[in-house]
Amino acid sequence: MIRTQSRHAPALPLATAFGTPLATLSNLASIGALWRRRIQTRRALARMDRHLLSDIGLTEADVQAEAGKPFWRE
Repeated sequence: MIRTQSRHAPALPLATAFGTPLATLSNLASIGALWRRRIQTRRALARMDRHLLSDIGLTEADVQAEAGKPFWRE
């Protein structure tokens, strides 16, 4: 029996399926930089005193909620 149609989609070349290797590395570097910024920002927020927090319009509960998030969450 000769099959003329396939049930599966044709395989994409590696560069098409995942982008170029350079673009993939660039995306990983961007994600890493974003995560580092989140860690640093959340640590800085956690160190602020009540007076500074009121100046930027945040409560201690706001800071606890933000500082308690893992770095990968927005």
